Amino acid sequence: MLTPKALRPNVDSPVKFAVRGLTHRAAWFMIGLFKLDGGCSRNPNRSVTMGSRNLFASCRLLGLSILFGCGMMLAQSDTAQISGFVRDPSAAVVPDARVTVTNEATGLERKTKANESGYYVVPNLPPGFYTVSVEATGFKRFVKTRNKLDANLPATVDVTLEVGAVTEAIEVVASVAAVQSETATVGRLVESTQIQNMMLNGRNPIWLALLKAGVRSGSSLATFNYAMTTPLNINGGRTQDFLMTYDGAVAVRTRANGTSIGVADVDTVQEIQILTANYNAEYGRSGSGQVRIVTRSGTRDFHGSFYEYFRNNALDANSWTRNRAGQPRAASKFNQFGYNINGPIYIPGKWNTDRNRLFFLWTQEWVKFRTEPTSIITVPSMRMRQGDFSELLDPANSFFGRVRTVNDPTTGTPFPNNIIPAARLSPNGLGFLRAYPEPTPGFLLGTNNFIQTRPQPTDQRKDTIAIDFIPGDKHTFRLRHQNYSFKQIDAFRGGTDRAVTDWNRPNKTASLNYIWTVSPTVVNELLVTASVDRVYIGVYRPGERFARSKYGINYPYIFPERKEIFDKIPTVDIPGFATLDGGPYPAFSSGPIYVIANNTTKILGNHTLKWGVSYERSGQNDFDQINVAGVPGGTNNQNGRFVFSDTRTGATSTGVGVANAAMGLFTTYAEIGQRAFTPYRANMFEWFLQDSWKVTPKFRLEMGVRWTYMTPYFFSLWGNIAVFDPQRYNPANAAVAVTDGLVQLLNRTEVEGVLAHEMAHIKNRDVLVATIAAALAGAITMIANMLQWGLIFGMGRSDEEEGGNGILGLVGTLLMIVLAPIAAMLIQLAISRARE
Repeated sequence: MLTPKALRPNVDSPVKFAVRGLTHRAAWFMIGLFKLDGGCSRNPNRSVTMGSRNLFASCRLLGLSILFGCGMMLAQSDTAQISGFVRDPSAAVVPDARVTVTNEATGLERKTKANESGYYVVPNLPPGFYTVSVEATGFKRFVKTRNKLDANLPATVDVTLEVGAVTEAIEVVASVAAVQSETATVGRLVESTQIQNMMLNGRNPIWLALLKAGVRSGSSLATFNYAMTTPLNINGGRTQDFLMTYDGAVAVRTRANGTSIGVADVDTVQEIQILTANYNAEYGRSGSGQVRIVTRSGTRDFHGSFYEYFRNNALDANSWTRNRAGQPRAASKFNQFGYNINGPIYIPGKWNTDRNRLFFLWTQEWVKFRTEPTSIITVPSMRMRQGDFSELLDPANSFFGRVRTVNDPTTGTPFPNNIIPAARLSPNGLGFLRAYPEPTPGFLLGTNNFIQTRPQPTDQRKDTIAIDFIPGDKHTFRLRHQNYSFKQIDAFRGGTDRAVTDWNRPNKTASLNYIWTVSPTVVNELLVTASVDRVYIGVYRPGERFARSKYGINYPYIFPERKEIFDKIPTVDIPGFATLDGGPYPAFSSGPIYVIANNTTKILGNHTLKWGVSYERSGQNDFDQINVAGVPGGTNNQNGRFVFSDTRTGATSTGVGVANAAMGLFTTYAEIGQRAFTPYRANMFEWFLQDSWKVTPKFRLEMGVRWTYMTPYFFSLWGNIAVFDPQRYNPANAAVAVTDGLVQLLNRTEVEGVLAHEMAHIKNRDVLVATIAAALAGAITMIANMLQWGLIFGMGRSDEEEGGNGILGLVGTLLMIVLAPIAAMLIQLAISRARE
């Protein structure tokens, strides 16, 4: 779920001003400065330097654009630009040179001219390899091939023309990738060659994001992971605040847990772009960072491959536990296989004979993972299931390692031989004990007396299709679609096979991108995307081991209406034994996300202006419990949860939790009533404006503004959701809650005095003042700690320092380290005392 906090500015940006507006509104103004020290000639004749007049005009232009903008969310794409300067052999600029940029895979051509400063820009290009050719009267034709353009990162191709006839040509092949010098964006690019050649454990490309500094996860890059990913922390941001996209389509779940929607096929990925800080205003929807996956396109020639990767337990050693139990190696078979094919679509001699108009990519991949996990737990013995607890009188009993006496709860005296009379036993209580798996004969590992190995099959399928259509030089269409299916039957739930989970997650993402070259200096880009995360979670039905009636359990429900599975075991907690877990399922949820975005790029002299708008409609069709994990004293099981403890506050007890279970003496019981299907929705609107100004060949100024209006998930299509509406809140009807202890210890006048004191703090903003004071004290303490470590590691000292100045400086620093935190704390305490 998205909240206004999820769109906070990145703390790593050089300069950012945040302006808060009304509820659920936020506006940001971002300025990024980026200066390079090398890479260009220092010829004094160059004519690209601009003075203060042009700077003022540019700022005025940006300000007017901001004033007249309106809308909400951002139009973000995975295209980039190629730009550069055209010069002659003396390094003087060559204006009006004709520049042609050609995609080497598809033959797409884009043309423009260098301006009066010799500067050219070709924006909104799909990532790939490009050939740049330049022609000008009186000069030889310049051709440079293999210029790599990465998603979201502009490339520079500077041109030096040689005097000669235009019929002559100079051909250059681009060298290895240069240092990124055209944007202040902090990020990392993982290219297709790296993706294909790296040892990916499970062939899940999203884990390559961990190669970028500042990106962390609960698992390492070496972790075996082939399915949907766990969330990422980028630059210290929350896992809910990062964004992942597949070709511009949102690929994180709307449930705000950061899990991906599906998994990209590694053989279809052209590159992975990890943006961590300082990215431009057009990239939004995230408060920490972004991981953008770009699918490759087909080419003018046909290509194809098929493959299989496998693992097998025949190659593994057995575990120590299974060896000790006399069991063979656990089954573990992993097969990952598929194929891919790509190329042009054409009719020989009839249509698209040059194979440069329509291209396709089609891939399929399957995963068959077969494992047999082992569960080792403690379950009630066969005698306990009949009310016989005599084995607990043995001081060396395997359950507790000491004598446990079962007392008669009505008299407090021990039952003879720790055996509860049959007439005192609870049929449902014995049913709870029978619902546990029976102990494994001859097996004992510590207190564990049960071991079982069960299959856990996992099936995964990925279908990917990419279509690129270039009907003319001014129009490009790109269609991407990923169909992902994940199915798994868990071996255990809570260590038993009684109510195991049956997973089915058919996820989809799709995007349609239309690029229209209106003129050499104006390009418009439209992006329409759709994503859906669907989760069907059931209880595995064959064998009906989940059925409570099989074990003689028949207690009446508090809420008998609309149980998803009426005949399902409850959850039972007994100290010293495994939990019999009935689980929260079945359940269902789906999270649709629809985005339509449009942006326009205008080349104006040395300025690359870009503006756009976007609208997102997202939500959840929720038939899942809010807290799947449950809460203390509560339950996540619609069929109830019993807690049997050794002692029962305010009630009689046998003194042994498992004996209480046999007698039906539970400590707490919780049950969930009927669940509602809630289709809630949210909207996001956004507009942005940014300018990339090439001030000099070695200095670029990037400026941008983004404005967002968002409504969180408090609207249900069926009106069946309870929310707090601040517009309907009336302070005159507000209630103040106090504890029972306060009412019991104080009389009415004293309670009123306490409340008046606390309300005065609120009215005088004492909490805000105290927070600011604490923050300043903490900052001073942190600076003192930095100085302390700086002294330890030699900060500020040099080999040339000598005499009294160095000693005085050292003494002053030591005094600051000692006294500054003390002074800060005293000031904080003084403020706190004064506000009281």
